[in-house]
Amino acid sequence: MTPSVQNRYIILNGKQTAIYPGETILQAALRNKINIPTLCHDPRLSLSGHCKVCLVEVDSKIKASCITAAEPGMSVETHSEKAVEARKKRVETILKKHKGNCSTCAQHEFCGLLDLSEQVGLKRPVFTSEDAPEHEVVDNKLRIDLGKCIRCGKCVRVCAEIRKVGALKHPALSPDVEKITFSKECEKCGQCAVICPTGAIVEVYRDRPDRRVKSVCTYCGTGCGIFLEVKDEKIIGVTSNELDPVGMGNLCVKGRFGFAFIHSADRIKMPLIRKERLNRPNSSTSPDSLNNLNDLFEEVSWKEALGYVASRLKGIRTAHGPKAIGGLGSARATNEDNYMFQKMMRAAVGTNNIDNCARL
Repeated sequence: MTPSVQNRYIILNGKQTAIYPGETILQAALRNKINIPTLCHDPRLSLSGHCKVCLVEVDSKIKASCITAAEPGMSVETHSEKAVEARKKRVETILKKHKGNCSTCAQHEFCGLLDLSEQVGLKRPVFTSEDAPEHEVVDNKLRIDLGKCIRCGKCVRVCAEIRKVGALKHPALSPDVEKITFSKECEKCGQCAVICPTGAIVEVYRDRPDRRVKSVCTYCGTGCGIFLEVKDEKIIGVTSNELDPVGMGNLCVKGRFGFAFIHSADRIKMPLIRKERLNRPNSSTSPDSLNNLNDLFEEVSWKEALGYVASRLKGIRTAHGPKAIGGLGSARATNEDNYMFQKMMRAAVGTNNIDNCARL
């Protein structure tokens, strides 16, 4: 049910605008398609107000819109001269603290800090620091560079609030640590690296991609949106799509890191059928011979493979009845594909022996 907005209005950019109980100025602005530049804000996370980038003018005073409640009767200007200048100065302060080299940064093409600079009206900066990066590698999974960190706190909040682990501490939010630290509870999911806007936390495998290609994760039927990172026409990494309505920027460890099979030399790309000698009654195969697939199988076309499967199923049903056949659905298939599969088994084959592996 939509919350009551009776007698609850603010003047937003000169227009009377309805507000909901508990709504912030930023939320009201976004709901009315008014863009206010932000840095630490993420609709998936709790309100922070840490970066103070989303400044607006409220009754002639400058306030952070993400943590300021929208109260009836207040007058808000999101793009007044005073608000725009305040945001520029805040971002300029953040830029002065950032250390990096855009020519070597893996995040450069997709840097949230560079994009933010343009959003507030500043010229897109180019960082050319020649100082040696302050790299630290964690469990050969994540690479940390505090010099690039802009203290937005997203990494800490995503670990605690979305992953529900709370394994990450940051000196900007936890005075008891001097650097980014991970407790033993860390699951190496990589979500902190994905949400980081500047490349202060990145996966160690990650090289600077030539481009990103929008796709869908194939590891289960959920269908989370992803971006494949491509370099020299090879996939070198996977990152999540924050605008995806399914995963909302989140990925499991398989979806994020399980991409090595794509270019594996052992990957099977065409159907294989066992050679005739293995179809003989009482034939046996030594374990040593299993090491070479070419000795056991032959590559065939999809048409031939599907025809072979259909003929074998018909033969088994004729000889032993439909109950002699069972179907195992795939956790990697979509719900629609699994529905059609069980429909085929029940209606075409005539068996109710249907199950699902439910894991990978």
